[in-house]
Amino acid sequence: MPAKSNKKAVLVLTGARIINKRMSLFIEGVIAAGVPVRVFALPRGKWKLDRSERPLYPCLRNWLSVDFGDTRQSQLASVMCFHWLVLPVAVLIGLLKRVPVLYDEHDHYELNTAEGGGSAIRRVLAPALVKWFHRICLPWVSVVTCIHMDRQILKRHLEQWQSSIIEIHNYPAAVWRESARTPDSHLPLCFVYIGGVFSEKGPEAAAEALQLLSEHERRGSTVHIFGDGDPALISRLKKVPHVVIHRSVTPAEFRTFAANHRCCGLSLLSNTPRYRLVGTNCTKLYEYLALGMPVLATNVGEFPQFITTHQVGLVVDGEMNPDELAAAMRTMLNDTRRFHEMSYNAVTLMSTEEMTWEHEWQKIERSQAFNNIQRAA
Repeated sequence: MPAKSNKKAVLVLTGARIINKRMSLFIEGVIAAGVPVRVFALPRGKWKLDRSERPLYPCLRNWLSVDFGDTRQSQLASVMCFHWLVLPVAVLIGLLKRVPVLYDEHDHYELNTAEGGGSAIRRVLAPALVKWFHRICLPWVSVVTCIHMDRQILKRHLEQWQSSIIEIHNYPAAVWRESARTPDSHLPLCFVYIGGVFSEKGPEAAAEALQLLSEHERRGSTVHIFGDGDPALISRLKKVPHVVIHRSVTPAEFRTFAANHRCCGLSLLSNTPRYRLVGTNCTKLYEYLALGMPVLATNVGEFPQFITTHQVGLVVDGEMNPDELAAAMRTMLNDTRRFHEMSYNAVTLMSTEEMTWEHEWQKIERSQAFNNIQRAA
């Protein structure tokens, strides 16, 4: 991006060639301000660009980068970083170009410190590296954004090295609540799951619980799983009666399905160290509610208090006992009045401006990292 032009552009750095939903919303916000974006990623995985609310059409795609809008002859306005591995690079570019740097911590702290995984060496090194990168780099970052975790544990961790921390909740864009429909009680009930298809996220437990229902109840219900993930698990689920797998589904396609079916959302996170800290970083929970779906959720993190307070669903134990989960499904199937009350409560809750991504994005627009972008627009 040559510095001999008044035209502005934003550089986004990330750790893999997958632009996830949260990154997409950040990028959409910049593009909406009339500023093009170049994404530079480490060479991991294949480019995946279909997680956005509105289609992101690249103008140019290479092995390591993809451009949204014309970045040629542009002056760098700011750097946005979405992975701790490339944080030092983001800071270095920010210092050399004298532009603000935004760092978003939305997943990697949990994966590398709260839960861990892989070999014993990795479980020791990864948490140490994440904390070391934070300690060295965060003081040089203009603004740090992060998800909300139970008891603000992530925000308090980051505040050790950076005072400017903004919690950005994973609430859905307003288009989700605009897609809400009043469910027809005569339609069969679809228990729906959207997200990565892994055992610890509950799709397998939901399929197993469905088989415990009576034959009559199974005729009036199905489990629909929207997403990709563990190939072996997906293969097993395809063979389970009354379970339907939907691969590579865009957010718009999921909303269309929900608008034409009577649905109950599944937010079944296992009782692991990572998910015991879950707060408003569970995107699917709020997407379900915005669409008017009651939810079945597990007793982890802030789920039980939130769901009970707003009366928008039922809570089961984080161990996901099939009999308990089947009983909750049975309630959703047979207690029509309660189902509709929870659906109404969900729509009412998500109709407030505070429960939208647009409200969250205003926090970023008011930050130091957005100053140069606003001038560009």
